[in-house]
Amino acid sequence: MADGNSISLYFDLKPGEKADLEIVAEAALKWAETVKLAARLIEPNAKIRIELLDAEPGSLRLNTVLDWLEEQLERIETGSGRHRRLRNLAIALAAFVASATATELIFGNETLQLEDADRQLLQELLEKIGEAPEVQDNTRRFYRVLERDSSITAIGVSESRKDPPLILVPSDQFPERGGLFALQEDEDERVIYSTLEVTLVSPVLLNTPRAWTFRMEGLPEFTAIMGDANFLAALDDAHVHESLRNGITMKIKLEIKEQKVRGEWKVKSKGRKVLKVISPEIG
Repeated sequence: MADGNSISLYFDLKPGEKADLEIVAEAALKWAETVKLAARLIEPNAKIRIELLDAEPGSLRLNTVLDWLEEQLERIETGSGRHRRLRNLAIALAAFVASATATELIFGNETLQLEDADRQLLQELLEKIGEAPEVQDNTRRFYRVLERDSSITAIGVSESRKDPPLILVPSDQFPERGGLFALQEDEDERVIYSTLEVTLVSPVLLNTPRAWTFRMEGLPEFTAIMGDANFLAALDDAHVHESLRNGITMKIKLEIKEQKVRGEWKVKSKGRKVLKVISPEIG
């Protein structure tokens, strides 16, 4: 086993229950397909072998190894590709980042032991992988398989069988990540969901769904319709735990409607909507 190439797919189970073997096997195959897609985005001519080493009972782990061809390893370990561990991490996390923001996944994750510069590089890799439509489609199929087994309470991935999961996705998020709420009627339109940490630029202090303006560091400002009725009602009653000031940070769950224009996905006019304000809290 090449050092740094080990990956463990982790299934958290209900106490006293066992996962359905066929569902676990099907989910593992979908995840393996996503891993291979992600590898090709990093190394276009990638041909990797994913080998199942063993499985552990209780909370189930499927331990695998990514086996790159020798000439590919030489390219990955030189020049801009010298950070082999970061590339393997990005590939391992591919099934998770397509449905969540890379920023949310990487920064603030205490389990992930990386220097800031490496976190930034890993974020860039994950954003590249997460933007690929084929990865997004395969990821949705992965979560739709997991939905079929109620004994699975969470899914995660770690760097080895001994390490804690780098990320855990609870089963109540499987339907959303599986595309339950996405528009399916037109292949030239889609709806994606992201949870973002943003800075508030311009609110509309009316109890009505109007466009608010936000920004993220290093990105242009964007507008989104404030569609969280509970949050708007709390503003009316002064029940939001925040005071009006510069630099208010918010964590929001965003719905983004896109359409394909000349082969590229573009956000539709008024296509962003805040479904829920996670913070600041209301009460």
